[in-house]
Amino acid sequence: MINISNHPIWKHIHPAKKPFHRARFFLAKQMAKTMPQEAFIGITGSVGKTTTTQACQLVLAQKYNTISTISDLDPVLNIPLTILKKSPKVEKVILEMGVEYPGEMEYYLSFIKPATAIVTRISIAHSEYLGSLEQIAQEKGHLIKDLPKTGTAILNYDDPLVRQLSEKTEAAVVYYGFNEKHCHVWASNIRLFNFQTKFELNYGVERVEIESKLLGRHQVYPLLAAAALGINEGVSLLEVKRAIEQMEGAEHRLKVINGHNDSVVLDDTYNSSPAALNEALETLNELPARRRIAVLGEMRELGSFSENAHREIARKLYKDKVDLVILGGGDAKFVEEELINLGFIPERVESGLSNAQIVSKLLKILAKGDVVLVKASRLIRMDEIVKKITRGR
Repeated sequence: MINISNHPIWKHIHPAKKPFHRARFFLAKQMAKTMPQEAFIGITGSVGKTTTTQACQLVLAQKYNTISTISDLDPVLNIPLTILKKSPKVEKVILEMGVEYPGEMEYYLSFIKPATAIVTRISIAHSEYLGSLEQIAQEKGHLIKDLPKTGTAILNYDDPLVRQLSEKTEAAVVYYGFNEKHCHVWASNIRLFNFQTKFELNYGVERVEIESKLLGRHQVYPLLAAAALGINEGVSLLEVKRAIEQMEGAEHRLKVINGHNDSVVLDDTYNSSPAALNEALETLNELPARRRIAVLGEMRELGSFSENAHREIARKLYKDKVDLVILGGGDAKFVEEELINLGFIPERVESGLSNAQIVSKLLKILAKGDVVLVKASRLIRMDEIVKKITRGR
């Protein structure tokens, strides 16, 4: 189990504030002991956790007084803070339980054990610390393993590694996904229209049409997870529909913005991993456009998987026939190398550019009808590029 004083985030905390945080961890642990397990919902996975948390908050708020962890704050600090915010009026607490290091999930479970758990997707992310997909699944699977027999595991059926987690628990298992035969809650007839996503949400013989403000087929999964949770907690399907149709896209998570010269910018600069980037590129490929342009920075924290992961992205770009590829530095160079090896036109790809150089290039070439995806690990700060090439920011 991780000792919080040895956790990597600890070095970023000002020395004067460390006694405060230690006290907060202690108080949260004591407070959690007085709360019923049924009040807590834990959400983990490699991608989609924050969107799932936000969707679950909206759905449960239809029936319960609900609080959840704050977006963009490290779970090590976020979870204790959220627990301490629980008042007697709060009935449900939703905790995003992200894991980057071995032992981290066990640390969370040392002071809070949710009765309901949701797992989104398991993919290569933070592999520098967690290793293989199987090791990642094992680490995140502690949340499912620790569920009480009376609890519920809400699992993404379409992800084989997530589906296998059902073997780790005696709790009830609820599946969500796109598979009508095996899922309790599923989506059908998914299509993108006017930079939004429409689909049919199904539960048994019940069905409602959803018009989501979120963009992309992959964005349907968080909404399905929230629907499964809501139904399990007694929220009607019509109430679920009302809640998830209200949901706005989170900042820097495939946000659609008006761009320079009447172009369209897909701001997906919050972070990047192989699975998340593939999903973003799938969305880019489905959208009508004069030209599809991919502006990509390197994916970090992939360790020994990094070169192959970047080359795999190049193979997808080539297959999808993206018109222009503009790349930052670092391991993004492997994308260019692989594209050229595949026969991509050299004049349509460029790498090793700084953010300022990318902005300069885009301001020269963007035109009406272009759709440009901007995505990279957050430390690359490609959100700065988005600000310079969009209007009204």
